[in-house]
Amino acid sequence: MPGKRELPGRKRRIPAALILFALFLLWIPLELYLSNNAPRTEAVTVRLPRLPAAFDGARILHLSDMHEKVFGKDNETLLRMAEKASPDIIAVTGDFIQSPEGLAYAENLLPRLTAVAPVYYVTGNHEWANDNNRTHLIQRLKAIVEGCGGVWLDSSFTIWERGGEPVVLAGLCDPNGPRAEPDAGELRRQIDAAAGGGLFTILLSHRHDRISVYAAAGFDVVLAGHAHGGVVRLPFTDGLIGPDRDWFPKGTSGVLAAGDTRVVVSRGVGDTYFPRFLNRPQVLVVTLRRGG
Repeated sequence: MPGKRELPGRKRRIPAALILFALFLLWIPLELYLSNNAPRTEAVTVRLPRLPAAFDGARILHLSDMHEKVFGKDNETLLRMAEKASPDIIAVTGDFIQSPEGLAYAENLLPRLTAVAPVYYVTGNHEWANDNNRTHLIQRLKAIVEGCGGVWLDSSFTIWERGGEPVVLAGLCDPNGPRAEPDAGELRRQIDAAAGGGLFTILLSHRHDRISVYAAAGFDVVLAGHAHGGVVRLPFTDGLIGPDRDWFPKGTSGVLAAGDTRVVVSRGVGDTYFPRFLNRPQVLVVTLRRGG
């Protein structure tokens, strides 16, 4: 039997579903690339009723979980983003490096960040995980931070003055560090004993998931990271994977509240155990505003 002939001038059409599927397959590697290699500056405003008037509008560049990531030749992309943000200070909240080899990374990048604005540094779990009698990583890292004019804030505090008014800048050593380090409550008591009670206090801490502890200690605003935004940010979720390999973690990004305490959680800049997806590296600019 002769085959069915196609009428002259009639063309076969590619099904729309096939086109959409092909576009989807092309989009996945593109999104993987962007989520792991294309940092984005994002801004958040935190309103705080106790904020001194002189700090209304103060800007903090919040860098967390760098994990030795490089953006652009010699990290020029990241540095341009930092300069464009025009921060008053730069807060580094842990996991800037993750290996002894990362000390060279810190030695290269930190002096250039301190040229943009004063840098305040606290440790994360990865820095402590690689510290031992052979590497002396923490001791050497502290020397790099302080050697370029940065402030090492692990288990300590300092005064930040602006317009003649003071606030306390405090930092917690990561729990992976020595057990003898003060916890949030003890650090708060040390601050009150030395600087007097009632001063507005900004806390730098690596861990995002201790908001009730920070609130109980009476810190006004906390900058934290650690969760990498849940790594894969599926629609209608706060991330797929938590730092303890838990599924669908909570509070991995944005501003969390407990009483009068606000915790600003960065989604981080680098990557570690699993590629980021739908989760661009976040260079976070935090603007403090007076008010409720």
